[in-house]
Amino acid sequence: YTTPQVYQNQTGAYYGNTLANPGIQPFSSTVYEAGADIRFMQNRFGLDVTYFTTKDGPGIFTQPLSSTTGYTGALQNGITTKKTGWEVTGTASVIRKANMNWDITANWSTFKEVYTKFYGDLQELDIYTKIGSRVDQLVGSAFVKTPDGKLINDAGGRPIRNPRAQILGNANPDWVWSVINTFRYKQFSLGFQFDGRVGGKMVNYIQQQTYRGGRHINTVQGKMGEARYQDYLGNKTWVGEGVVISNGTAIQYDNLGNVTNYKDMQYAPNTTATFLQDYISFYYNTNEANLMSKNFAKLREVTLTYNLPSTLLGKSFIKQATVSLVGRNLLYFAAGNKDVDIDQYAGSQTSSSLQTPTAKRYGFNLNITF
Repeated sequence: YTTPQVYQNQTGAYYGNTLANPGIQPFSSTVYEAGADIRFMQNRFGLDVTYFTTKDGPGIFTQPLSSTTGYTGALQNGITTKKTGWEVTGTASVIRKANMNWDITANWSTFKEVYTKFYGDLQELDIYTKIGSRVDQLVGSAFVKTPDGKLINDAGGRPIRNPRAQILGNANPDWVWSVINTFRYKQFSLGFQFDGRVGGKMVNYIQQQTYRGGRHINTVQGKMGEARYQDYLGNKTWVGEGVVISNGTAIQYDNLGNVTNYKDMQYAPNTTATFLQDYISFYYNTNEANLMSKNFAKLREVTLTYNLPSTLLGKSFIKQATVSLVGRNLLYFAAGNKDVDIDQYAGSQTSSSLQTPTAKRYGFNLNITF
């Protein structure tokens, strides 16, 4: 029940709109792992390999019901997924001497999660989500193109958008990596970590909105800058890339949005000029135009440490002391997308958003053992 104040601060009780299910089962996760941990040459080199599989579900969902039943939904068990992947960690003591060490740890991992079961005998939830489909699919608006990948424009010179959303890629990375180096020389040690992700896509929301609002830096530079000035003068000068259908054939689609009559079309280069802002407002309002790779790499951390020798500590109550300088997020590599910190969207997110930039941080640590 819910008990809101209904009238003149008087409390009323309302029965819920969701039908309870006495047979509902709790969500569960079952994990199986198999691996090997191998060491060589008195532990100077090591290799740790793990294969894992995870079954998640069935989850608990509210299945919609017709309001004529007196409810809007019913609790049901449904949707089970399977995640499989590998993780490999390698270690190496490149240098091992009395006053000097160099240790390296490298890690690589990958996984994929797919749907294995829906409600009852259901084989698909929609045209994109079927048994065997990846959970992290990125579905969004897309352009219509020729078989060789050229944009098809309408009579007004703007690209034609597919009437059906399309699968544009997957959000999760293909693999994740990290490398940690640690150097030690007498009382000093230097450690630094690089890591990153490879693969995955998402929609660049900031790019989409700044282009549509005419506030992207590119709209005042180069050819766009010239066309924008002509917009101001009232002249249509921007000609979008791609082709037009020259023989007047109407595009036909199947229920998935695939073009079915390519053989009937003839093409000619697009020559229709438009206002720049009209063009980019439409073009960049399409998800496909704002797709960005989620590849990135970071110099995650650098640490310089000095261990105070016991001769300095003497017979004091301090047994050990170290002083460290620490820097984090010092370097960031992401081709063409340095205005977005992809690390903040490293999971299954399919779109960026307004974000607080990741700041470089510097610190000083003093560690004392009594």
